[in-house]
Amino acid sequence: MKNKLLLTTAIASGVMISTAAISDVKISGDIEQTYKSMSYDLAASKIEGGAGLGAETNIAITYTGSLDNGISVKAGSVLEDGVADTEFLTLGGEVVSVTFGQDTGNNLSSTVVPHISDQDGTLYGAVNSGTAIKFKNQYGSIAHDKRHVSLDANAAGGTFTVRYSPSTDANRVSDSGVDTSGGSAVEVLYAGSLGVEGLKVQVGMETDYQENESGTTDDAKLTKFGAAYNFGQISVGADRMVYDSGATSNSDTKMTRFAAVFAASDAIKIGARYTKTDVDGTNADEKMKTLEIGYNLGGLGIELSVGQVENVGASSANGDADVYQLRTRQAF
Repeated sequence: MKNKLLLTTAIASGVMISTAAISDVKISGDIEQTYKSMSYDLAASKIEGGAGLGAETNIAITYTGSLDNGISVKAGSVLEDGVADTEFLTLGGEVVSVTFGQDTGNNLSSTVVPHISDQDGTLYGAVNSGTAIKFKNQYGSIAHDKRHVSLDANAAGGTFTVRYSPSTDANRVSDSGVDTSGGSAVEVLYAGSLGVEGLKVQVGMETDYQENESGTTDDAKLTKFGAAYNFGQISVGADRMVYDSGATSNSDTKMTRFAAVFAASDAIKIGARYTKTDVDGTNADEKMKTLEIGYNLGGLGIELSVGQVENVGASSANGDADVYQLRTRQAF
């Protein structure tokens, strides 16, 4: 009888421990469905085009707790279509913290410019002919997307981040082996409000270092700064990005973007965006004009994007492209 009581007590204790552990774990996610069509105007073939349906499922698992010494810990992963896309382990408090992770945290591939649906780089992608757009949300090897360690400090109404990725060639799997085919990257940035209500600011730079020094190329460098302000129902913003690929000639790409979003109601938003990309050595600027409409049904969002690219690939010979995308997002 005593043994049974002890066993029952042990089981009960185990259940209590498990319940406490489970209470620190949160699961959330979303399901995204898209329909996109694109038509491409080119002198050689006049019109090319195509359409397709897409789907993406994201499941986020997050654990929060504290170590025996009182240091806070947060860890988790985001599964994109069943594959780990984001992973992180963060140690520290509300002021200073250190993160070991991949595709996580404060970064320059995001933007403070207001938008309703996908950013330009995702919305336009490449046209049917295979001629890729020159604009990208981020150029070069992204320290944020590769496995990295970062230091975050919260101050001045925002977050200062210093990030280091030892290898930008490929994401390491479970080992920490040395990859000699890719260089390293350092990213430094600030994102926040500077203590001003309604203001959003982003400024920073990234340097992608070559693994082996070359006499014909240099390290790639990116600088970016942007600001946005909310006037209640209206949000406006702009950002500027300059990317130097490190090539000895025609190596600079300069992007300027303006956008505004109007909240017609709690459920309806309307937005407009203009992006111009100037590439050294090309004969025309690539220009993107985008209109967006978003409707929130409560847990389910519907977004319509209509856009046009002039001089695809920053070349007048490549013609123009029109893009239409309908996206739904169901959060859970």
